[in-house]
Amino acid sequence: MLDPVRLLTIFAVIGFAPLTAEAQTPREQLCPEGYAALSDNDAEAAIAAFQDCLADQFYDWPQEAELRTRLGAAYLATARSEEALIAYNQIFALVEANDGDVDNPLIRRNRAAAYLQLDRPEDAITDLEIALARIPEDGFTAVLAGSAYLDLYRPEEAVAAFDQAVRAEPDYPSAWIGRSAAFVEMDLTELAVEDAQEAVALAPEDPGALNALCWALVKDGRAADGLATCRAASDAAPEEGSITHSLAAALEQIGETEEAHRLFALAHEQAPDDPVVTADYERVFNQTP
Repeated sequence: MLDPVRLLTIFAVIGFAPLTAEAQTPREQLCPEGYAALSDNDAEAAIAAFQDCLADQFYDWPQEAELRTRLGAAYLATARSEEALIAYNQIFALVEANDGDVDNPLIRRNRAAAYLQLDRPEDAITDLEIALARIPEDGFTAVLAGSAYLDLYRPEEAVAAFDQAVRAEPDYPSAWIGRSAAFVEMDLTELAVEDAQEAVALAPEDPGALNALCWALVKDGRAADGLATCRAASDAAPEEGSITHSLAAALEQIGETEEAHRLFALAHEQAPDDPVVTADYERVFNQTP
């Protein structure tokens, strides 16, 4: 199963609501090179520019918080998760020291994204629950919350969060993918298939959507029906261990064990820390944990 968080283009969707009127100083006056890099989706250039701007002069605290927020988003986009977390913790310190809004939902959401990248869902969920209470209509925040609940083995709450995302943004494939994954965890495989089909209808070439449908069909005992979808997902993302694993599981279910075993081994090479991948690898090759 592909983690829904990995399907999100964090660089494109991480945003920031200004903390005060002062924070609404035109962006070009703060760090024009950084904002230009953000517009060009060049995260590395954005990091360098915002670092230079922060080192170059003293800013009023709302402006500094704004720049650090953009820096944190660029760190998230490049999976520099520890640095992103540091950036958001620095923002919280600034806000708290100046009696700002420590429950600003977008700062909470962005820090949660860093926690999730660091595989710390128990920390992420606290921020996400605070954020969702303030912006219940934000599908991205709800998807992050659903992903955190899945990581915490709380599938019922994950379903509720993903359902919130589906209702808020019905054209958002990750919401359907996430709810499908949660339904699989609850053994509600027919519902999982339906949600995955909706995701594929919205994003027919997206490897995450294709893999969600492949995995749901495998768990529903219909691997033969999903084999073409599984192969399409693998062709789209051949390096993704969870997708390789789904194809292996489908092949095993229809009796193509030699190819399945080869792919189980490859999946473990690609994603050695994935517990589902590891469990099947150990089962197939009689490995002991």
